[in-house]
Amino acid sequence: MISLWKRFQRATHQGPDKDIQSLVSREFGLRVRQRSAYDEALTHSSMLDGDKTGLKSNERLEFLGDVVLDMTMAQYLYRAFPDAQEGELTKRKSRVVNRKNLNLLGKNMGLHHLIRAKMRREDIHDSMVGNALEALIGALYLDHGFKRTQRAVLAMLKHYGLDEQVNETSDFKSQLYQWATKRKKRLAFEVLRDDDGAGEDRYEIAVKINGRIEGIGVGRSKKLAEQEAARRAWKKVFERRKARGKGGQKRGDAASS
Repeated sequence: MISLWKRFQRATHQGPDKDIQSLVSREFGLRVRQRSAYDEALTHSSMLDGDKTGLKSNERLEFLGDVVLDMTMAQYLYRAFPDAQEGELTKRKSRVVNRKNLNLLGKNMGLHHLIRAKMRREDIHDSMVGNALEALIGALYLDHGFKRTQRAVLAMLKHYGLDEQVNETSDFKSQLYQWATKRKKRLAFEVLRDDDGAGEDRYEIAVKINGRIEGIGVGRSKKLAEQEAARRAWKKVFERRKARGKGGQKRGDAASS
């Protein structure tokens, strides 16, 4: 599995942006229309020290961008994992939306070169960059509304490995192979559909155990579709094992009473 950090290193662009417009265009595919919102997103609170012009820091936009990012990821995960429970969805979201990742994303974009702060450029610490990224998302929301911002943020995150990151929870395929080998079961993955016009659902893959389909997954790559199929099959296997365990416990309780 490709780590997000490696994706960051591989995708780093050459040279700092001279203006927020080029960064927004490159990273989000959108235009800057309300320039004042973006200027505010790049203004650190240190700039307010001694200011008498009514300058605003990016803290309010940071709050707004945090909510937009959370909602974007929550909706994406809710649709991408229809069988996942609240706890699993929360864990998957935290693998993407966390302080370390936001700091890395902002630095990779070169956002630290554009932050306005009363300090030397080399003294701008990572958390300031992550905060500015959230503020930038808040500015995008004010400029373009939720739907366009949501699509732009998702496209940006996918460019940096979102799909790999949220599917990094467990390698269900490996777990399933280990289980099948131990129990001498025949395990096979079969491509049911390969439609390059289907976008996110290009591949449909089935997991067969001893010739019987136990799980079907879809995804924009074979790897993602296989993982989803393996996750569904593993869930069935786990539930059967759990049911047998409970049955054995009840029989044991009856014998001892």
